[in-house]
Amino acid sequence: MKDVVFGLVGGLGLFLFGMKYLSDGLQKVAGVKLRRILRSLTQNRIRGVTLGAVVTSIVQSSSVTTVMLAGLINAGIISLMQSASVVIGANIGTTITAQIIAFKISKYALPAIGLGVAMILVPKRKRTQFWGQVILSFGIIFLGLSIMSGVMKPLKDIPVVTSFFLNLGAKPLLPILMGVIFTVAVQSSSAAIGMILALASVGLIDFRASVYLILGTNIGTTVTAWLASIGSSISTRRMACFHSIFNIVGVLYFAALVYAGTYTRFIDFITPGAITTDNIARHIANAHTFFNIFNAILFVLIMAPVVKLTQLIIPGKDIYVSSEFKYLQDSLLSTPEIAVESTKKELLAMAEMVYKTIKTAMDGFFNKDKRTIPHVQTQESAIDQLQHDITFYLTKLSAQQLTPELSEQLPPLLHSINDLERISDHAVNIAELTEKISTDQLPFSNNAQAEMRTMYAKVEDMFEKTLQVMKNGDLTAADRVIYNESEINSMQKVYTEQHTRRLCERKCNPSSALVFVDLVNNLEKIADHLTNVTQAARRGFSFSKETPSQ
Repeated sequence: MKDVVFGLVGGLGLFLFGMKYLSDGLQKVAGVKLRRILRSLTQNRIRGVTLGAVVTSIVQSSSVTTVMLAGLINAGIISLMQSASVVIGANIGTTITAQIIAFKISKYALPAIGLGVAMILVPKRKRTQFWGQVILSFGIIFLGLSIMSGVMKPLKDIPVVTSFFLNLGAKPLLPILMGVIFTVAVQSSSAAIGMILALASVGLIDFRASVYLILGTNIGTTVTAWLASIGSSISTRRMACFHSIFNIVGVLYFAALVYAGTYTRFIDFITPGAITTDNIARHIANAHTFFNIFNAILFVLIMAPVVKLTQLIIPGKDIYVSSEFKYLQDSLLSTPEIAVESTKKELLAMAEMVYKTIKTAMDGFFNKDKRTIPHVQTQESAIDQLQHDITFYLTKLSAQQLTPELSEQLPPLLHSINDLERISDHAVNIAELTEKISTDQLPFSNNAQAEMRTMYAKVEDMFEKTLQVMKNGDLTAADRVIYNESEINSMQKVYTEQHTRRLCERKCNPSSALVFVDLVNNLEKIADHLTNVTQAARRGFSFSKETPSQ
């Protein structure tokens, strides 16, 4: 028994290490393209399922896909509906692991290890080393499986053990529960499936028991999504909830089909040959794959109501903010005049989003409400994406045949995009100040509160006037922005001096004083950026026109 225990622990350790090392290696080979692929999602369900399956097949881990999804949802880059389709696809993609293992290529484990190590140590090219890591990982995985299978063979000679395993297929509850517990314990459904394949390959468990255990692993793997959602947004927790509903419902009706013998007969029919210890791994792999395919088809059809169910189970407001274009289209690039005007409309929409972000941040600050922080962060992420996408669009536009007048408008448009993005960065700074004053319960004197509100009111007025200039070139509004910016500069100097005096007279908390100065400085910087945008807008975003007198 000591040899069996040591062999199982060591073999499982090698398998887990191999899976982790394989996932890391494949991610290095794929580079940052994985997140870009997921970020490119649309509301198309089939595309989302396909991308989820492809990405998970690449990284060989549904957990990695789930964690990436959690990050993208938490940043507000993709919506709950988009993430749901990827979760469905990820469950299909993760079945590739069992299919690879079922090829029975354990005899190549040691050569793969040798080749992988050579590719890591000898070549100087990083990409070759990354592929070496992938090959080495497969070798370690199959070595671990070989060790586990080897040490389990003697268990067949122990009547109590044999009786326990052979009776697992009689009732579904125990093996499903065992699959759940083991998957949760090792945090890897692939490792759990590897263990099931090893047990089946030495004849300790039959096909029906194997399928029940496989169903359990599909429930156990949903724990990863819940762990990734801890401390995250409501949408992230809803994604974890959808993942659980998807797998639990699938397991319930498939367990009934397995118990009735319908599903096992179907797998027997599509898999060549009678079930033996030599080919049972292929039967199990196919059972795993088709379970997830059939379940995916069902949930693609009912995805919308299930998403609504998660919103009822986990109430609250989603923080998804679309970063997609409202006005820009690649088809407009062939008519540069229209493309430039559409860019100005897109810039105005971006400015309105930035204004909303600042208002959210300041409302949270004045009310010491930390609940606004994730909303600010989400909006800022969407603005960052818009900045990148609009800039890329203008880069493509600059490659067209442009008149001198149109060419002159591109640089100020680019500068304005950057100014607006910088304002959203200041919103995040203000949200961080909200975190501090809320956590530490920092007090402000009545004078300090009045000064902060007065300065912010000026900034609000600047924002509204800037939007007017961008909409219709209102020169009076532009002059007002310039005037307000001058007043805010004076306010920054005067308010900072007055607050320093209050601090010296011990009328103010030192920590509060630092927050006050930070807020005043952020508001002054916002005013500077608004002035830049206004000056560009009142020239019609063209260097060729004279600046109207102030």
